Amino acid sequence: MVRGTIASASASELVVKTDTSSVTVKVAPPLQVFSRGPGDLASVTPNSFIGVTTVKQPDGSERATEIHIFPEALRGLGEGSRMMTPPAGSAGGSASRMTNGNVSGAGATSTASRMSNGNVASTNGSTLVVQYAGGSQTVTVPPNTPVTQIKQVSKLLAAGDQVVVVATKRSDGSLVSGKALLTTK
Repeated sequence: MVRGTIASASASELVVKTDTSSVTVKVAPPLQVFSRGPGDLASVTPNSFIGVTTVKQPDGSERATEIHIFPEALRGLGEGSRMMTPPAGSAGGSASRMTNGNVSGAGATSTASRMSNGNVASTNGSTLVVQYAGGSQTVTVPPNTPVTQIKQVSKLLAAGDQVVVVATKRSDGSLVSGKALLTTK
């Protein structure tokens, strides 16, 4: 994944300015562009692929702070579990964790933030189990948890757009992609 700001965009390539360099990604047409919009917890059903940001609670459980529902075209994006960099300017904040996987269904709660992306296998009240290759995470979902749905949009990428480009490295070392997700930094 290449995360950054579009420096230039054409039908054949994107140049993305990352935190450390500029990265050129060849476009495999048609380029699919995705964006987040409002969603609701009722849309999280068995076998949905989701992302859940969580915060570790004092008892060791995980509590959801936001949920992102992915479309089928992005199923598997970022699957796994990893620590995230705390937002700039967060004083004494806990590190977040991103976990991408399949949601299954049983309960728990969390203080460090964690992101869990996966397929929903089942839901149980306000609890989800997110399964990913190599593990799973049980998440308690409070009633006021923000939910967004990621959908394909008809937008041409342009300089200044903040994106995550889902790229594949070719044997010659170049990158190619047919999918980009609009983000905010």
